[in-house]
Amino acid sequence: MFRFQCEWADGHTASTRSGFDLGHMTIAGEKGICTSRGKKPDQAMMLAIAITDLLYGLERFLKEGQREYTFIGTDSSFAVRFQRTKKGLIAVRCGTTLLGEVEATPMYRAVLSGVESFLGQPGNQLPGDDPVREDLLTAIEEFARLRT
Repeated sequence: MFRFQCEWADGHTASTRSGFDLGHMTIAGEKGICTSRGKKPDQAMMLAIAITDLLYGLERFLKEGQREYTFIGTDSSFAVRFQRTKKGLIAVRCGTTLLGEVEATPMYRAVLSGVESFLGQPGNQLPGDDPVREDLLTAIEEFARLRT
C-alpha cells in the first residue's frame, strides 16, 4: 500500500498561512516510510511550492514515460526518487532506502488523495491573495486530469 501525506510545520497558524510556510511530506510503501519531519539537519520545505513541484514532476514522469524522476523539496534536502522497473512498476526510494514498488495508478491516486485530504482540512488552505495559491490549485487540477 502506497501512502502520501503532507502537514504544515509546527508553529504556523491558519490566520497567518502563506505559500512560503514550511511543512513536511511523508511517503510510505510496503517496505518503508520516508519523512522530512524530525531530521537533522531540518528537512522542512516550502510546502505549497513543493507540492506544486511534485505534482508537475510526477505528471511529466507518468505522462511522458520518463525512466526516472527525482523530487527535491523546495528549500530542503528532502529527496524522493521514482524509477520505472523492468516489471512495469515504479520503485520509490528515499536516499538508498527502497520504500517499495507500486503500479502507476495506485501511486497517482495516493498522491492526489493525500494532497486533496491535506488541503481539505480547515486551516490548511492558502489565503485567496497568496501568490502561490493559483499555481498550487492549477497543479492539482492538471494532475487530477491525468487519471492514469
